[in-house]
Amino acid sequence: MGHHSYLIVGEYQFLYTRDHYNEELSALFTENDRELAVTDAADTWDDDWDGKEITFGYYTTASALRQRLNVQGFTSRRALADLAEGVERWRKTYDDQSGLREQEARGEQVYQTLARPPREPAELLAAIRVAIGPHRPQESFATGQEYVSYLMEVTDTAADVEELRWFVEDRNLVRLILDQASDQVRVGLDVSGLTGCCVGLDTDQPIAGPTRERQLAALPDNAPLIVLTEGSTDSRVLTKAMHVTHPHLVDFVRFIDYTGTDTKPQGSVGALANMVNAFIAAGVANRFVAIADNDAGGHEAFAKLKRQRLPAGCRVLHYPELPLLARYPIFEPASSAVALTDVNGTAGSLEMYLGEDVLTIDGALAPVHIGRFIPAVQRHQGSLSPAHKVLVLKAFDKKVKAARSGQHSSGDWSGVHAIFEMIVHAFD
Repeated sequence: MGHHSYLIVGEYQFLYTRDHYNEELSALFTENDRELAVTDAADTWDDDWDGKEITFGYYTTASALRQRLNVQGFTSRRALADLAEGVERWRKTYDDQSGLREQEARGEQVYQTLARPPREPAELLAAIRVAIGPHRPQESFATGQEYVSYLMEVTDTAADVEELRWFVEDRNLVRLILDQASDQVRVGLDVSGLTGCCVGLDTDQPIAGPTRERQLAALPDNAPLIVLTEGSTDSRVLTKAMHVTHPHLVDFVRFIDYTGTDTKPQGSVGALANMVNAFIAAGVANRFVAIADNDAGGHEAFAKLKRQRLPAGCRVLHYPELPLLARYPIFEPASSAVALTDVNGTAGSLEMYLGEDVLTIDGALAPVHIGRFIPAVQRHQGSLSPAHKVLVLKAFDKKVKAARSGQHSSGDWSGVHAIFEMIVHAFD
């Protein structure tokens, strides 16, 4: 078909692309699907200058391609919904062009118009099933007219599929076509027409693999940044805070939802480290940041991660150091005395970043209780008392609600602001 590439399903061709190949379509195949054959051409006028005929493409089965589409989210249900909406848009466009068609009928020059209104979705799918079924030879028809009608129906179906490309996403359209084929029907991207003298596609150059790599490389640029925290409380609190201090990042930064998971404080930072390793092992394409408490336990749990070579799209961080925590009241170990000391790196859990105002209880900063010594990082673990943590979180919730209800957002937001600035610049 000239210098075109196209999807071939069984014995029929769809989705023509002139002088190139459809990258979304080519990314559905792998280099293991590659097929190349060079034979002597029967009619050299229509082949390459050296008299060789090149057959080049990527081929698999309808079942395999359906499964690849499924794991990308292009399910039958999604494709059918897109088809229904696309047919409505097609019908509306056709109706809106009635005046242009009248001008066209009078011989006036107009932009290209839709040739006919769409068929109903079920009728379109039935027509595709006929088109991709085994070709029926003329002798199988009772009359020549029936054979001509069959050929015209197949031709009209191809034209309808081309029209649908304006109204239905290409991969949904591929899914609709494949759903009309049996599992073992041969399906491929034929790029033979791009190997001629005028296009000159290099047959030694892989297509499917690099296209898929470009597709995956583009994903982190478009998908939200994922932020992993130590548990549901940190995730919930930071999501709320983002709406106040960095509302412009909503929909661009996503804190993982731990609802329904085990988020007990004991070992939660260890679970976070394990999750980072799981994301790395799974090859998660999204850029992601894991952020742990700036305390002894957080530094101990992340020590191994920091020593290993992380993927380009991964960062492991701790909540940043704060001036407020450089001179903060603590209970000395085995003593009731209160002293001011630097608790950055010792007791920097999220509660310590929610503002001096909410940390102030009964007129004084809630003190940090110093606990066990962790030899691996050569520092003590510290934290607020459980009762004070509850009071701090409740006060912060009230502060967030007041700010989001339009009241003046007074108070200290410097801690959560510093956290978001660290996340924003994690990949600088």
